[in-house]
Amino acid sequence: MGIEHVFLLASYGVVPAWLLLVVAPRARITRLVVHSFAPCLLLAPLYGVLLFGDQPGPEGASFFTLEGVSRIFTTPWTVTACWIHYLVFDLFVGAWEVRDAERLGVRHLYVVPSLVLTLLFGPLGLLSWGLLRLALRRRLSTEERAPAR
Repeated sequence: MGIEHVFLLASYGVVPAWLLLVVAPRARITRLVVHSFAPCLLLAPLYGVLLFGDQPGPEGASFFTLEGVSRIFTTPWTVTACWIHYLVFDLFVGAWEVRDAERLGVRHLYVVPSLVLTLLFGPLGLLSWGLLRLALRRRLSTEERAPAR
């Protein structure tokens, strides 16, 4: 399987999880699949193989300069690994937004625009959820309290 197929498989592979968050946020399958570590368990090993299998890696790559970071994104393997990084973390944030809305008693319909923004633009979606939760519940903190026993 070529790297283009891996990219497409990972990209389309998260779509069902996002659809579950939007249309069935409280369904058992959503809790089992999306609100678990399943997406990470499936994609993180692929991320590791792509990232560390790109040997010797992009020449001049570094996390400490703009030029070095730019060089990280110069090979298809590393670009695909970085894309998977976004897919995993954006889905994690989207799932948290849904759980947070439920915890705060916010109607699911209100969180959907933030989910779409999180899927497409990551941090802007998280910002939109933060601003909405501030406006609706006067909560700026992301602190989660443990359920009472």
